[in-house]
Amino acid sequence: MTCVTFVWFSAPDLALTQLVVEVVTTVLILLGLRWLPRRIEEVSPLPNTVRKARIRRVRDFLLSTVVGGGMALLSYAMLTRQTPNDISSFYLSRALPEGGGSNVVNVMLVDFRGFDTLGEITVLGAVALTVYALLRRFRPSRESMQLPAQQRHLAPDVATDLVNPRQASDTALGYMMVPAVLVRLLLPIALVVSFYLFMRGHNQPGGGFVAGLVMSVAFILQYMVAGTQWVEAQMSLRPMRWMGFGLFSATLTGIGALFAGYPFLTTHTWHFSLPVLGDLHIASALFFDVGVYAMVVGSTLLMLTALGHQSVRAHKPSNQAKVIAATEGAA
Repeated sequence: MTCVTFVWFSAPDLALTQLVVEVVTTVLILLGLRWLPRRIEEVSPLPNTVRKARIRRVRDFLLSTVVGGGMALLSYAMLTRQTPNDISSFYLSRALPEGGGSNVVNVMLVDFRGFDTLGEITVLGAVALTVYALLRRFRPSRESMQLPAQQRHLAPDVATDLVNPRQASDTALGYMMVPAVLVRLLLPIALVVSFYLFMRGHNQPGGGFVAGLVMSVAFILQYMVAGTQWVEAQMSLRPMRWMGFGLFSATLTGIGALFAGYPFLTTHTWHFSLPVLGDLHIASALFFDVGVYAMVVGSTLLMLTALGHQSVRAHKPSNQAKVIAATEGAA
């Protein structure tokens, strides 16, 4: 409904971005939930813990209701306030002559609100680094490392096409053959679609943010089907370099305006006339959009790597194993 609302209000860029953002967010959240400890149904909780849990749930429910209701009232108050009528006309009339693009939404993001967008991608990079730092030394619990039930219940001498992606040299085998082959074919197609959305973003729906998300979804599919070890053995992704290049490109674009005698992140457009291609115009916001694209891809890959590496790490020893090790050491 949010995407439909954006389309209804003539903002297809935001609708496309919202749709792809929800896909990436959902996958990353599910990967995070994958490594949470499982509930042990056989163990009955203590009476005091049940009472404390109920009190905590009531407290959390009341707190979430108050905060959610307050944000809803604040949004309602802002949306019902009278705003100047010339805000929309200002952007519509100045997007092309001053921003160099006919896509008003994209021009607002990379030109009129360029400093805000630079801060957003900086925050995105900081979040990705934080996730990586938190999960760098994390080891999942023993019960979270179990293989699927259909693989655990098979006898060792049974011939089957069930492939363990943690040990297979190539996951395009057995029951994973069809999805693995399709996902590998999808990667270059996603690259072309991503490049298309990026190049048309200044004048048509698209842009660096949604283009980077489309490329990130293609990499996420590779990890999901082929596994972490196979992907990183076949492709050198290096998300830190993506992020560093993205922030450097966006910042350097803004600094370039200072050398030209204009305020930070001021857009400038160059016009060329080439023999074969004809008339071309290149806006400096293009290089800013390159930074946004690289930062989105790098941040998504870094968080995906931090989550995906849990499957190849040693699990945490259980309490029983700790007791046995301590006993053996004392003996």
